[in-house]
Amino acid sequence: MALNRAFGRIVDRLPAAGGALARAVPLIVAALLVVVLVQSATSLATDLSDPAWPGPPVTPMSYLPLASGAMATLLALVALRPRSGPALTTGATAGAALGVGAVSVLLWPLPKGTFGFGFATAEIMPLLVLLTLTALRARPWHVTAAALVAFTAAVSDHLREPFFWPGQITTGLGFVAVGLAPGLYLRWREAQRRTHVERARAQERLAIARDLHDVVAHEVTGIVVQTQALRHIADRDPGAVRAALPEIEAAGTRALESMRAMVARLREPGEAPLSPSPAEGLAALAAPAAAGRPEVRVSVDGRMSDLPTDVATTVLRVAQESVTNALRYARGAALVGVEVTVAADELRLRVHDDGRGGAPPVGGGHGLVGMAERVRLLGGDLTAGPGDHGHGWTVRARLPLTAATVPATTAGARDDRNEDA
Repeated sequence: MALNRAFGRIVDRLPAAGGALARAVPLIVAALLVVVLVQSATSLATDLSDPAWPGPPVTPMSYLPLASGAMATLLALVALRPRSGPALTTGATAGAALGVGAVSVLLWPLPKGTFGFGFATAEIMPLLVLLTLTALRARPWHVTAAALVAFTAAVSDHLREPFFWPGQITTGLGFVAVGLAPGLYLRWREAQRRTHVERARAQERLAIARDLHDVVAHEVTGIVVQTQALRHIADRDPGAVRAALPEIEAAGTRALESMRAMVARLREPGEAPLSPSPAEGLAALAAPAAAGRPEVRVSVDGRMSDLPTDVATTVLRVAQESVTNALRYARGAALVGVEVTVAADELRLRVHDDGRGGAPPVGGGHGLVGMAERVRLLGGDLTAGPGDHGHGWTVRARLPLTAATVPATTAGARDDRNEDA
């Protein structure tokens, strides 16, 4: 996993192998911190057990740097979790730095021996990791506060050592800078990526606006002008109307194709493509049974290509919503059936399941209210309730079909055009 959302977005754009390696960085860092802690404990125990040890007298207080390192390592492991937010990360950094500083204060009055008490590696490494995470995740004032506390911990080395050198403050500043630099770099790269994305989106929006103006608006304007002209000559010259209709239809088709191309460009990468037709959308609902999921069976009696676009789209949306509700709420269902019957004067839709679930929630623009409103706007009606013999749930919809809205089945060319649309 990535260190945080910003690092995750950068990782998503790396090649697969590199992305997998980058997502393993927190685990690798955690393992290294544990190794450093074990190495520090081993090294300190070996040094203190040496009879010729020239450092401070060995007392239980000699192990305080190891205790401080263990606490800092634990806080770093907690902060390395991907879900650790800015507040937790900043708090962990401040806690680790305060722990290091507190140990320095405790060691200050003790005899120093030849060289005093130095920082343990287990204190330094976790604090560097925590500074990196804070710079990557937290707000600027959080980063500033954490940097000040870490700097104080770094210069507290003077309390452990029996001497002071002029470069100690510079060393403390360098320690903080080394810790912050990786996180600030990744943060800068993420800001740079967002800038590039926004610029690309702005350019794409401008290109789409040009297409709308130059192509779609031009074709639609031509259709409007031709239609207005035909209104004035329809009574005097019906033949001119029939001659102009193919040209109007072609212009509408070109505008529709341009709109589809623009919609395809607006889709985000990885989104499912738009269904070419409601008939194919209905067929896509069918699915075999799987673990914890019932079979979805679709049956269509009649030609969906004969339906007006608004009717076919409404049938598809009602079927999709009903199947979704059945899969979500029908407990113990083994079968969800979708049955569409296209008759001469009406279309009937029935979606049923054999589960034990009750009515799905109603509200908003979804659920039964939304489906019923879609159907009602087309002059139809929708009912929903328990299935036959009280088992399962059934949604029934009826949509009227008139001769004015349904093309004749003998007009093959028109059918083909409707299906393409």
